[in-house]
Amino acid sequence: MIEQPTRPTVPPWLYKLFTGHQYPYVRRQAKFANRDTKPGEDRPEPTREEIDAKFWEIYPRCTAKILEEVKAGMIVVFHELGEYPAGGYQGLVDAPEEFLAAHYGKKKIKVNFYDGDNFVCTINFKVGGWTGHEGH
Repeated sequence: MIEQPTRPTVPPWLYKLFTGHQYPYVRRQAKFANRDTKPGEDRPEPTREEIDAKFWEIYPRCTAKILEEVKAGMIVVFHELGEYPAGGYQGLVDAPEEFLAAHYGKKKIKVNFYDGDNFVCTINFKVGGWTGHEGH
């Protein structure tokens, strides 16, 4: 019997974020991995199995960047709060709001995921009962 490598726990919200239609990075990588097309021919959409395989190739090497949303006058800017290496943010994956509240406090936070220098996807959290930009 062949032993499969242990995969980290990935909750449904994270899998959908990485593989859904809103952020096409993983889907596009799966689509263009299909080399069975001829020049000028449209590439077929990837199958669920191809997307899943590409997810498990990409996700384990992704880093995470934590940003705080701050309103400055009429615009919103983002201040970097932290960065986590590939495999270094399982607590964030398992319980995102609790993890962010414990590490960064009551804030509106954006979490970006990157594959090397390539943006993969983002998700926003209103952490610790955040209700609005104080003083604005």
